[in-house]
Amino acid sequence: MSVILIKNNKGGVGKSWITLQLAHGLQHVSDKKVLIVTSDNQNNILEYAGKDKVVSDSGLEKWIKTGTGDLIRLRKNLFFIPLKTSHLNLQSKDKLESLFEAFKEEYAYILIDSTPVVGIDKYFVELADKVVIPGFADKVTINSITSLLEQTEVRKVKSIIINKWTKTAKEKEYYHGLKEVLEPYEILLTAPIAQSAMIGKLIDDGKTIWESNSKKVKEIQENFVTVIEAIL
Repeated sequence: MSVILIKNNKGGVGKSWITLQLAHGLQHVSDKKVLIVTSDNQNNILEYAGKDKVVSDSGLEKWIKTGTGDLIRLRKNLFFIPLKTSHLNLQSKDKLESLFEAFKEEYAYILIDSTPVVGIDKYFVELADKVVIPGFADKVTINSITSLLEQTEVRKVKSIIINKWTKTAKEKEYYHGLKEVLEPYEILLTAPIAQSAMIGKLIDDGKTIWESNSKKVKEIQENFVTVIEAIL
């Protein structure tokens, strides 16, 4: 049973989309139940999965208080718990720990789509067994990732995913710089995921990469397979 945190202190890096791809990939590989929990009240994962957005009165907030709440089925054996508010006032860390212990009885993998603006974020870092960091090949992301490596237990960080790659000379420079930063660690740095119209079409269609037979998408699938192998 693994709790996998997808985290970056910088917004807009495709964190929610990446979380869904990893979750669906893990479900596909293992054929076991997978749960996505979010601390982002935009609940973009629903749109990426082709589901209507909901305004939940019984999302993660209620789960923490009562141990039950809304549970949205995204795919076979793949479930999602939404969030209503932009901030969680967590009264008891013990409640969150107990909730995740209960989830572990039910799900083989629990993925957390984490945003840094929520007070609960630090508890998610503690709860996670493994961490995946998405980002860009730019100065801000490199600094953010370096900071995260300093703040997070490095042994938990399994992979860094470079997303929305446009193949500029500057991006290549920062990518190789990140490789150097990671040399002392056993952390997978993926081949960059190129920004493409194909990904945009999948998002518009509410499909994951695992639901496409396109040769262009196969390369992205192979990239995510290496991350899943690092997680497993």
